Amino acid sequence: MRTDSSRPRWPLLGHPVAVGLQLVGALCMLAALWRARDVLLLGFLAVLVAVVFSFPVDWLSRIIPRGLAVLVVLVVLLGGLTIAVVFAAPAAVQQAQALGPRAAQAFERAREWFEHARRSASLAPLAPGPQSGQEVQSVLGKLVPAAVTTVSALTAVLLMVVLAAFLVHQSDSYREALRTLVPREKEAVYDELARRLGQGLRHWVAGILVSMLVMGGLTALGLGLAGIEGWPVLAALTFLATFVPYVGAIASAIPGLLVGLAQSPRHFLLAGAVYLGIHVVEGYLVQPVVMKRAVEVRPAMLLLGQAVLAALFGLMGAVVATPLIVCAKIAVGYLYIERRLGKQGPRP
Repeated sequence: MRTDSSRPRWPLLGHPVAVGLQLVGALCMLAALWRARDVLLLGFLAVLVAVVFSFPVDWLSRIIPRGLAVLVVLVVLLGGLTIAVVFAAPAAVQQAQALGPRAAQAFERAREWFEHARRSASLAPLAPGPQSGQEVQSVLGKLVPAAVTTVSALTAVLLMVVLAAFLVHQSDSYREALRTLVPREKEAVYDELARRLGQGLRHWVAGILVSMLVMGGLTALGLGLAGIEGWPVLAALTFLATFVPYVGAIASAIPGLLVGLAQSPRHFLLAGAVYLGIHVVEGYLVQPVVMKRAVEVRPAMLLLGQAVLAALFGLMGAVVATPLIVCAKIAVGYLYIERRLGKQGPRP
């Protein structure tokens, strides 16, 4: 009795039905990833923190076990944060509180100039002030969301640090776990891609940390010499904002300019000169010297990627945009340009 071997094993699953099921499965997977986008971005941030931890951990692991090296780095980090909170936080909070009225004065002065330019003779009537009960409800309505946001942020930071510690402790085991999902004939490609991504991220993280230190130090020196009030807080803002190239550096200059404007037009010009000089130093000295070993990303591509990721994922997308673009450029350069087209791709 002859059997038709060409007949499909599952006749109900014809080609159109199989394609439809695959499409539905892909859409469900994309929807699940979109719902978990904040967790995925937090995980990528944990990878970046793990790269930062890897520098001291790799050095310490030469003389002590790697697990102990991770513990030492965490203890030093927590100790440093505790000392900063105990000794530096009160002064920083006081300076930040002093910057608030200065910024308000700057906004008010700018509004007065704008109104004077428009030569407006009419003033909008003031709305009646809220009653005491309404004030209490308004304060409570602001405090509760702020407390929830603070607790959520602290939890996310703690989770990110713990995840980064696990990643840096057993990075090879996680890499091998992903390697088991790759077909045997593609394992060499996976190994080379993982090596390039790791090397590219290490170079970028090292370069951006040096750039952050240089920008923060120059900002503190310049604003301090210019007599800008609250210069330590402004320098700390510049240090943190430099993690987001171009956009962060520009945004960090706005508070300093407002504080300078609140002091006097002379201080405003001095603050503008300081920030302009710092960005010239960054563009012509820091970037070519420090970031030359990292993967080069064109400014137009970087700004476009930051805008797209910020529109999709908000502030978190803007923060992780640059390292994501670096990883994407390395992957496309190796998998498509080199292996598919046979051309020379970018190397970290």
